[in-house]
Amino acid sequence: MPELEPTPPSPSLWQLFYNFAMVGLFGFGGVMPWARQMMVDRRQWVSEQGFNELLSTGQFFPGPNIANVGIIYGRRLHGLPGAAVTVFGLYLFPSLITVLAGFAYTRWWSLEVVQQVFGAVMPIATGLILGTTLRLLKAMPRTTANYVAFLMTFILMAILVLPLWMVLLICIPSSLALGFIDKPKEAR
Repeated sequence: MPELEPTPPSPSLWQLFYNFAMVGLFGFGGVMPWARQMMVDRRQWVSEQGFNELLSTGQFFPGPNIANVGIIYGRRLHGLPGAAVTVFGLYLFPSLITVLAGFAYTRWWSLEVVQQVFGAVMPIATGLILGTTLRLLKAMPRTTANYVAFLMTFILMAILVLPLWMVLLICIPSSLALGFIDKPKEAR
């Protein structure tokens, strides 16, 4: 008899809230790397591929990608309450910190040390985004269609600097067509 894959743990509403709140609290420079680490590596709620699928779906909808990931995942597990607690948890601490930082900014921004601290954070945030990108690439199924779609998206976004709506308008149908063409004939 074939072995069944272990079922990933199903977090409670409290666990969803708490973990997404911690992602929001510690996710300086972008929460995507933190959310991926929490959901895939630490809690093992989803596989690498499962996270990629959530992220791909979340990127299709307007709004912050990680909020969309949380909404989709939370709703899948607990319906509307699950979606609500992930978003509330995700934004609780960043909202409080941003309001307090706004007050501090108006008071101390003229100090050179404050400007240096904010300047030092930029390469770290960029590294976090690049690290997450490389992990997503590692988990992406290795097909010619996927590589072509990735390269096409990169060129349209990074080199031609097209707006996101236009990149999606071009890349989604192209990726679907490439995926169909790249499939083995018996799978069609």
